[in-house]
Amino acid sequence: MRTETTTRVLISFDCGHPSEELLQLLPRLLGTRPLELTGLYVEDEDLLRAAALPGLREVSLNGQVAEMDVDRLQKEQAAEASAIRSTFEAVAARMRMQHRFLVTRGRASEELTRIADDSDFVLITRALRTSGLRPRSGVHYDRLLRQSRNILFVNEPWRSGSSVVVLGGTGDSLDVARRFSEAETLTVVLAAKAPEPHGLETDPRLLDGERRVTLAEWTEEAIADLCLAQDARLLIVPKTHPLNWEELLPRLMDRLPCSVLKLC
Repeated sequence: MRTETTTRVLISFDCGHPSEELLQLLPRLLGTRPLELTGLYVEDEDLLRAAALPGLREVSLNGQVAEMDVDRLQKEQAAEASAIRSTFEAVAARMRMQHRFLVTRGRASEELTRIADDSDFVLITRALRTSGLRPRSGVHYDRLLRQSRNILFVNEPWRSGSSVVVLGGTGDSLDVARRFSEAETLTVVLAAKAPEPHGLETDPRLLDGERRVTLAEWTEEAIADLCLAQDARLLIVPKTHPLNWEELLPRLMDRLPCSVLKLC
């Protein structure tokens, strides 16, 4: 039962199964309040409508070509939802967390935004193109990004990369980066614009093993290149940052080699 002392976490599964290692990070990230987990799988109507078109084919990354078929896709989605539900419920039960699992049908982005309205924190799993998995929810996060809540976009597989990159270096975002770093044994990398914009800390205290890098400008290409060069597992975007994430982040997500935590 929902109480004022619980934190509601929505976990939307694009592809792949719940990672116990990733779910174990949630208490460290979200504090000591009990967590109430909601797993979500959306049977994507857009994909089913596309499959109904005559002659449409799907080409996999290994070169296999198969004709799109509505009945086959419905069976695939039902089987995938069932498997993800079983894994999610088993993991949540082992962690002794309140949990439920929802399967809905509709446009994936609209269903995600609708159900996120009742959540304090949203975690979205996304398959990288190199994984060979078929993404379900795409990159249509515009409405969700306008909402005032923390969102963690997780690229699968999670355990890739050796650093946490923080844009700007404000106190809250640096604290979150250090909690992730401690839990996952990652290096904290503070990215600052040169010269520093007015209002950002010019010399935040870094701990042993942490490092600072500078960017000439905050652009999609510069941020993506930075994350690649630093072998980032996670990019943290602070709530006070001079970027229009409603426009930039959906495009950036398609080329980033790492997961992204947007703080609000």
